[in-house]
Amino acid sequence: MTATTLAPGATAPNPETAPATEPGAGAGGPDGTVLEPEPRRRRRKYAILLLLLGMVVMFAIVGAWYMTTRKPITVIPLPGVTQQTIPHYVFSVYGVTRPTGVAVSASGDRIYATDTDGDRVVKIFDAKGAAVGTIVPPETATGDHAPVYVAVDPVNGDVYVSDRIAGTIYVYNRDGVYRREFTPPADLAGWQPLGIGFDSKGNVYVTDVSSPFHRVHELTTDGKLVQTFGAQGTFNFPNGVAVDAAGYVYVTDSNAGRLLVFDQDGRQKSIVSRGQRGGELGLPRGIAIDDQGIVYVVDTSGYSVQLYKVLGTEDRQPPFVGNFGTAGSIDGTFAFPNGIAVDARSRVYITDSGNNRVQVWSY
Repeated sequence: MTATTLAPGATAPNPETAPATEPGAGAGGPDGTVLEPEPRRRRRKYAILLLLLGMVVMFAIVGAWYMTTRKPITVIPLPGVTQQTIPHYVFSVYGVTRPTGVAVSASGDRIYATDTDGDRVVKIFDAKGAAVGTIVPPETATGDHAPVYVAVDPVNGDVYVSDRIAGTIYVYNRDGVYRREFTPPADLAGWQPLGIGFDSKGNVYVTDVSSPFHRVHELTTDGKLVQTFGAQGTFNFPNGVAVDAAGYVYVTDSNAGRLLVFDQDGRQKSIVSRGQRGGELGLPRGIAIDDQGIVYVVDTSGYSVQLYKVLGTEDRQPPFVGNFGTAGSIDGTFAFPNGIAVDARSRVYITDSGNNRVQVWSY
């Protein structure tokens, strides 16, 4: 055994109190620091690489989803940023075949849906979706007929039903009792009415797809023509029409894939174009405006409903705020949606034509 020589004045270390070297501890660096053990460094690198790989995969999936659907991605709201609330699915009303148009009373106690390919009548349902009546063509009607769109007069609750094949609009009371035929002036003879809307004055707006070119007419409830929108080439099968509280008129120019906005004098003020970006349209059909100033546009080819705010005085186009719906047959999905209506209880009604039902959504 070899003795250890101590320097003068030095004290031998006590083996019971001397610090032990931690198993696996790294060697000291040139500056005297203790380096991290090699296995631990490797594990940290692998963890970072796995995290980065996971982020890349996540962004790839989200990117692929967006390129496929081209719909806005819901994100966590940023501080100070207000997002529009989107309605959610509530229930469906069955008992209609290929429904095209839908209307609802302000209170929501009467739902009217056109049975376009079945019995070719208008079915009446209560607020829970139970059938309570049927609207049929008047006994004086002859030839082929098929109801397309339906609307409720906000002043007296009368129900207007457009029949493009018969080339007319029939008017009924809220219970489906026939009242009269809506007869336009002689210079509109031969018209083919589709969409129907009302303004705050009680005037009626009708989209007309007859020759020589498609137009939109504003008329009084007794059939007097107030004005006509659209020169030749303006519209390509206009379908829905709605009027906001400021008097702006919104028309879904269906085959052109556009939403057009006009002022009270029929001058075009704005346009939402066809495209695949958020807020752009494919095949717009039904349109409705609620009392909160939200514009609902059914995009039939997009299997969804697009939401906008009404056009403001400084807006170039109605601000896009979101959408809801996707293709399918389960609850909350659509197969060729078409018509839309809103009531005063924040409920939204959509004809899901390919699924033979009317869907009810709510906030």
